[in-house]
Amino acid sequence: MNNSFISKIFENAKAVITARNEREAREEDPRIYDRLKDHLCIKNAHRSFVMCIFVFIMGIIEMITDSGTLFGIIGTVMLLLVSVVFFGSLYKFSTGRSVKIKSVRMLTYLFWALFSASVLLVCISHVIQAKFPYAAAAYIIIMMMFPIMNIYESAVFTAFTVVLGLVCGLGLKLGLAFWMTALLIAVGTIWIPAIVRCCYADLWLGERRIETTEERCELISQKDSLTGLLNKAGLSAKFSELAGQYGAEKTISVILIDIDNFRAFNHIYGYDKSDECLYRVCNCIKIVAKPYTELVSRFGGDDFVLIFENMSELDVVKLAEQLRESVEQMAQTFGDGIVTVSVGVSGTADLVGKQTYSELLKDADDQLMIAKNAGRNCIGFKGMAYKHKG
Repeated sequence: MNNSFISKIFENAKAVITARNEREAREEDPRIYDRLKDHLCIKNAHRSFVMCIFVFIMGIIEMITDSGTLFGIIGTVMLLLVSVVFFGSLYKFSTGRSVKIKSVRMLTYLFWALFSASVLLVCISHVIQAKFPYAAAAYIIIMMMFPIMNIYESAVFTAFTVVLGLVCGLGLKLGLAFWMTALLIAVGTIWIPAIVRCCYADLWLGERRIETTEERCELISQKDSLTGLLNKAGLSAKFSELAGQYGAEKTISVILIDIDNFRAFNHIYGYDKSDECLYRVCNCIKIVAKPYTELVSRFGGDDFVLIFENMSELDVVKLAEQLRESVEQMAQTFGDGIVTVSVGVSGTADLVGKQTYSELLKDADDQLMIAKNAGRNCIGFKGMAYKHKG
């Protein structure tokens, strides 16, 4: 039990040091990883912006309570200047319309480096005055709440603080209290932001994975499992997107295709052959319609619906004939003959909403019935049945 607990601690520490969650995200989807990096950068800038208020308050308290040592004065002035200067700069960068990620990242690193150095100088003043270095404790608490940088990023801006601590500690021959304080600040600066970042990145990546899974499930729910075409729900959703994008600026037409006597085909050949037939008809439709539209749907057992934007009625009728001929030329055996389709073509209307879509779909269905009543394997359009030869 003990070994398991210790190994878990080492495993978590390794995950923080190596930024394992981010590395896995990069391997899984580089785009998600890039989004995570940019998101964390902006989030860090927002947190640092808020942090400036706390740094200013800390500077005021130190100005009131410090006895006036040189290090205390320099540290206090740095705290006040850092809070005022970076408050404006971080606000400008983090809320601008065109955010410069590199500038935001460098500005944030500089803020935390100068803040860490200021706290170290204040702590030197406390040690010289034989006071408890409360600034170090406040610093550690602040680090637990605000920065979200990985261990390598933290180490870069901590280097300046470490060098400053060594120079001051050795030059002034400060005692154990200072070295313990300096060690606490250095370790806290490197380690705590990395833990915060690791937890934050885990949460963000978890949310993105849930969103991605939901999106995939929604896409799957909108696709027909056999043909890969949109189903009724998918076509309705796509049409809603279309209507939202263009409104009355676009016109649409609808083609409705029905496989002739498919119920009899199913009865004669069985489900497997019927599915194969559907798949082949589907491929014919997709190949012919591809240059003109992506809105192709399996609308029922043997029905297909196609929606076309900004095509004249004549062009839609010509395309409907190409669709009918392509299935006929496929020459799928059906009894003594071949598989054919009947096609209903709606008129053209402005794209103003679902009512237009429903009306055109009903019109196409009415034209399809005309084609069926005329003997099938033909096109119904404006109350007449057509079948072009040659």
